[in-house]
Amino acid sequence: GVCVKEFLDGELLSTIRRDFQFNVATCERTVFADIAADVVDGNEFEIISCGSNTIFFDNNSQQEQFIQDYYWEFDIGDNIETHSTKDVLITFPGIGQYTGTMILNRDALDDRCKDTAHITVNVYPSIDADFRFDYDTCNPGPVLFEDLSFTGSGQFTNWYWEFADGNIDVRTDPDHTYLDPGIYPVRLTVTDINECVDDTVVDVRYFPVPGIVVIEPSRFVGCSPGQIFFNNLTTPIDETYEIDWDFGDGKEGSNAISPTHTFTDVGVYDISVHITSPIGCETDAFFEDWIEILPGPEADFTFSPTNPTNFNNTIQFENLSIASNGWYWDFNKEGNAFIEHPSFNFRDTGLKRITMIAFRENGCTDTAVHFIDITPQNTYHLPNAFTPNGDGVNDFYRGKGILLGMKDFEMTIWNRWGEKVYETNSPQDAWNGRKMNEGKPSPKGVYVCIVRFTGPRGEEFLFEEFATLIR
Repeated sequence: GVCVKEFLDGELLSTIRRDFQFNVATCERTVFADIAADVVDGNEFEIISCGSNTIFFDNNSQQEQFIQDYYWEFDIGDNIETHSTKDVLITFPGIGQYTGTMILNRDALDDRCKDTAHITVNVYPSIDADFRFDYDTCNPGPVLFEDLSFTGSGQFTNWYWEFADGNIDVRTDPDHTYLDPGIYPVRLTVTDINECVDDTVVDVRYFPVPGIVVIEPSRFVGCSPGQIFFNNLTTPIDETYEIDWDFGDGKEGSNAISPTHTFTDVGVYDISVHITSPIGCETDAFFEDWIEILPGPEADFTFSPTNPTNFNNTIQFENLSIASNGWYWDFNKEGNAFIEHPSFNFRDTGLKRITMIAFRENGCTDTAVHFIDITPQNTYHLPNAFTPNGDGVNDFYRGKGILLGMKDFEMTIWNRWGEKVYETNSPQDAWNGRKMNEGKPSPKGVYVCIVRFTGPRGEEFLFEEFATLIR
C-alpha cells in the first residue's frame, strides 16, 4: 500500500492511498530441446555409432511454434563446427568420443524461451554378424552352427540364436536338432563390448530322409475285400517329400504319406515304400508277408411277401449268403434273430431297414441291407339300407372298415330332391334318419351318400352309395 499526503504552509491539504497487488507464479518453459539418441538422461543425449563416423542428428525439439532458431556446436578435434539448421549431418574424424550442444533460441533474453541439449557421440569400430552351418543332408541329425561374426572392438559379449522353430540358444557355436523338415530362417544377433549390435538371417534347408521308416497298419489280417489304413509315423517327412507305395497286389499304389488301400483278393502281401526328400535324398523300406487277406462270406437275402401291408405284415426271410455259417438279423431295431431263415411280424407300417450280417468260420463277416415298405391300407364300405325304428338293430347309417391313417373325412347324404339331409367330418358319426339328426323323421325312400377322405399316404378316396331308408 502507498500513502501520499499534500501540505501547504504546514497544513495538510489532502491524502491519497493506493493499493498494489503483486502475483508471484512459476512460469512454464515454452521450448524443449530433444534429439533422437540411444541414451537420454534429462538434457543429456548419448549417440552410439558402430562402424560409421557420419551421423545424422534428428531434431525432435518442441514446441515448434516458439522455436525461432537452432544452433549446433560440435567439438571435433581442434575445430569447432557449427550449424543453424533443424537437423544436421556431421562427419567425425574417426573412432572416438565427441561432444556438442544444440541450443534453441540462443539469443533469447528469457531463459524460458530457450533450451539446450548436451550431446555425447561415441564412434565405435564396426560389427558384422555372420555364421555358417553344416549337417549330414541325407540323414536326420543335429545341425552344427559356427559363428563367423567380426567386431573391431575385438570382444563379443553376447550371442543370441533363433532357430525359427521356437527354440533359442546363447552359445557361441551351438548345435540344434529339428523335429520336422522345412526351410528355417535362422537369425543370429551379436553384441560386442561397446554395446554395438548386429544381426543376420540365413535360411537352413533341412530335408533329410528318415533313418528308420515306421509304418503302423490299422490291422495285419483282414477279410476280403479288406480296407487297410497305413499310418506313416516316420519322421522327418512332410508333403514336400515324394512317397511311393507298392501294396504287393498288382494294383495301383499311392503317393500319400498315410494311404488307405483296399485288397480285393485273398492272399498274403508284401508292402514297400520309397521316400525321396526335396533335395534328392532317398530311402526304402520293405515289409515281407505283412498283410494277410482271408476269404469272407457274401451276404444276401430275400423276403416274402415282397409287397406287405398292414393286413399281411408277417415277413418270411430267406438267407442267400455264400460261404457263411452264422447269421445275425436286425429287423429295423424292432427285433433280431440268429437263425438262417427267420420270420418277423412288424407291428407298424412304414419303411423298414433289414440288416443281415453273415459270419464265416475264420471270423470274417459281410453285411447285406434291404428295405421293406409295409404299406397301410383302408377297407371302407357303406351299407345300402338301414331301419331307424328304435329297435336297436340297424338304427344308424355309417360306413365301416379299417380306418388306419384316414384324414380329411367328409360324409354327406342327399334326398332325391337334392337337399342335403346330413353331413359329418368324423367317420365314427352316423345318420339317425332325421334331417341333420334333428327334427322330424325323414320319409322312407332312397338317399344318396357321398364319402370323401385322404388315405395315410395322401391318396384320395371317393365312395358313392344309394342308401334305402326303411320304416
